[in-house]
Amino acid sequence: MKRAGITLLLLVMSCTRSASNHEELGDRAYAASAYVDALAEYELARKANASSAGLLAKVGASAMHAEDYQLAADAYRTLAKRDRSRADEAADGLDRVARAALTANDRTALASALTGLREVAPRRPLGRYVVLAALDAVERGDTAEAVALLPVAAASAVDAARADSLLYVYGMTLVRVRDCSTAVRVFEGVIRRQRAASVVESAREGLGLCALVAGQMALESGRPGDAEDWFRRATAPGASPDVVRAAFLGLGDVRLAQGDIAGAMDSYQQALAGGTPGDTISQRAQEKLNKLGKAEPE
Repeated sequence: MKRAGITLLLLVMSCTRSASNHEELGDRAYAASAYVDALAEYELARKANASSAGLLAKVGASAMHAEDYQLAADAYRTLAKRDRSRADEAADGLDRVARAALTANDRTALASALTGLREVAPRRPLGRYVVLAALDAVERGDTAEAVALLPVAAASAVDAARADSLLYVYGMTLVRVRDCSTAVRVFEGVIRRQRAASVVESAREGLGLCALVAGQMALESGRPGDAEDWFRRATAPGASPDVVRAAFLGLGDVRLAQGDIAGAMDSYQQALAGGTPGDTISQRAQEKLNKLGKAEPE
């Protein structure tokens, strides 16, 4: 038992000494401006179970010099979590990463650095790069990152029109993740303020689309009364023709759930109006009408 304990102690001491050696080698390489070598040694030190706050700061600094901005961002984010007393230092590092990543067009690292800044220093202004990161997240289809960054980007916009344009994009992203209760408020704000003429009509269309999605969700959840209210909002002026037709399709389903066969058929007929033979909405409306026709007594 005693021998086993000594063996374990020697093993731990060996690992600690190994980690220390790698960190010392990293320090020497860093002092010689051999940043890639320094980073490699620091990473070996981390793998040897040494991940102190001081070592994380060294990883972040050497990764910055080595232009590995994603690794630098990860190191500074971990530093802030590991030692809250060094949060300001980590935030400064993340700010440097964000600026460097923007210059290098490394959008992944930029997004990571901005996420870290929101975590570490939520009151720190994120500057112009947050707008680019937010729009890049939209283009990449990263809805979680876009939803997180777009409100910050809107708050950082240079003027009111730009802010509302970004809020419109935010609203459309919320529709994609089916958060329509928030999206409706966003679109209504853009429409009410009338500060970005280029997106006001688009916001009306977005509002109609969001109402349609909310109606479909309510219907799927067995709440036909709520669904009816949403579908009627989706038929309001400004909604796109296809959204209006899809809303009437939904209203037909609501009427059917309520046992109103005649009302359902009337709504399905309105869903057909303005469509083209073979389009998806027309096909579904016609199928529903055919089923109801067959169900009617002769």
